[in-house]
Amino acid sequence: MLYTTTGIQLKGIPLSPGVAWGRACFYGEATPFLTFDHREAIDEAGRLNETLTWMVKRLEVLAQEAEAKLDSGMADVFRMQRMILEDPNLQQRLFAFIEHQGLDAERAVEKQLEQYQIQLQTLETEYLRQRAADIAEIKQGLLDHLRRATPFLHCKDMPHCEIGECRLKNDHIVIASELTSHLLIEADCHVKGFLVEKGGIHSHAAILARALGLPVIGGIQHPHQAIPPHAKILINGDTGKVILNPSAKTLHQGTRQAQPKPSKIGPIPELQVMVNIDTPADLQEALTVAAEGIGLYRTETEVLMKGRLLTETEQEARYTEVVKTMAGRPVYIRLLDLGADKAAPWLRLPPEENPALGCRGARLLLSHPEILREQARALARASIHGPIHVIYPMVTDRDQFHQLHALFNSALTDLPSESLLHGIMFEVPSAYLQAGQLFQEIDFGCIGTNDLVQYLFAADRTNDNTGYDALLSHPVLWELIQELAKAAQAAAKPLSLCGELGGNAHFTQKIIAAGIQAVSANPKQVFAVRQAARRVTLNKSKGPSNKQGDNAEERKKAP
Repeated sequence: MLYTTTGIQLKGIPLSPGVAWGRACFYGEATPFLTFDHREAIDEAGRLNETLTWMVKRLEVLAQEAEAKLDSGMADVFRMQRMILEDPNLQQRLFAFIEHQGLDAERAVEKQLEQYQIQLQTLETEYLRQRAADIAEIKQGLLDHLRRATPFLHCKDMPHCEIGECRLKNDHIVIASELTSHLLIEADCHVKGFLVEKGGIHSHAAILARALGLPVIGGIQHPHQAIPPHAKILINGDTGKVILNPSAKTLHQGTRQAQPKPSKIGPIPELQVMVNIDTPADLQEALTVAAEGIGLYRTETEVLMKGRLLTETEQEARYTEVVKTMAGRPVYIRLLDLGADKAAPWLRLPPEENPALGCRGARLLLSHPEILREQARALARASIHGPIHVIYPMVTDRDQFHQLHALFNSALTDLPSESLLHGIMFEVPSAYLQAGQLFQEIDFGCIGTNDLVQYLFAADRTNDNTGYDALLSHPVLWELIQELAKAAQAAAKPLSLCGELGGNAHFTQKIIAAGIQAVSANPKQVFAVRQAARRVTLNKSKGPSNKQGDNAEERKKAP
């Protein structure tokens, strides 16, 4: 279906937040320069070898560009792809297809890498399925070079522009079948956002888009056919809403959300607002929004991006940087939360029927004490520079916390640990039922609402058919949050809330009313959350005076 009417709205899946506006710009591939019939006499092994060499060099160039624009963590996306290409086993299989089965270079690439993709796509965990996108990018890059088919951009006024070089210098929204890391890192300043059919929120491309601050919406069916070439597009990467050819009023309202907001708003007495980070590269943004601390450092993100565990020295350097940068403000660092949709194939874990209920979080750390040992030692060394709140993920009960805590401490016999505070992420209902006992032993608590909602209501948060979003308003959830807040207050222990709720300004009033005094949000959400908290404060201050005024009016009317 081709949408031509003004103001047509589409709904996709938010992959990267932000609001953007621009002309429709379509990503496509040129017709291959060579066809199989014209290559019968060509040395296929030589062509493949030349292409592999070229691709390895190109990935290193992309890595350097990513490092210049962002940080070394994002550059690792491309270096990981390079490592896949340089794998001797992969190259041996590729050349075997040519030498033993008589395939040309293109068919060898397609056959071998499609096998890899299928193997990944059939695995249970979402994170591993997203890694198939990396294989797809490598495959497409190799095929493009073999076929001399250079990808390009086109719009209604320009049939051909090179990637990263808009000839008309127009702001545009790129429409593509799939979001790729290569396309993102090569985008120029005129690319304001992306609409794609395929792309997962945990894919490396989506992570890269968020780091670059480019809004992305996925799940748009057949976008090349559905969106007309003349369309002007307004996208909201926070909600997944797409408006084609919006009216002047709609455009003004929509783009107003994208206008730069004050970078800082003073701390609100009613609510401490901290931020979530994935790597130390996020610290600058935390400082820009005047974060009152790091409420959640997701240490597994960089591990997943690199495709390996960090060494103890690497971890110590990162944690030390965070502590020093925050200069006395609270720092909450979560132990590696691996498993389920954050699977790590290099750990060689056995396949599970239901990984979301399997070896993840606390269970994985208990089954791999060597992982916990190195992280514990790194945290202890970093705590010399300031206190660190250590969050234990997916803890089910007091006994499991005891086991983890004992393992952690056993790794520190020769290291200082006085500045380490220990707490858990309340995200499993069984831990909530033991909250009173747990708060007698932990130093603090955090509520992880994303998984808590999933397990409380048996609703897969990655399944659109479970009504997960509506459950965020369910009275049972808020009763649970309120009871946790009471348990923390009774034990005089701090309790914070993170996850989707923490950064959603629509729930800030309810969060404060439930007795929560601290939240952790993404940096871009801090301003809105503080604004909402300020409104709560103002309403409270106005309340008594308004009530007195009403009583005065009633007294005047009384006979």
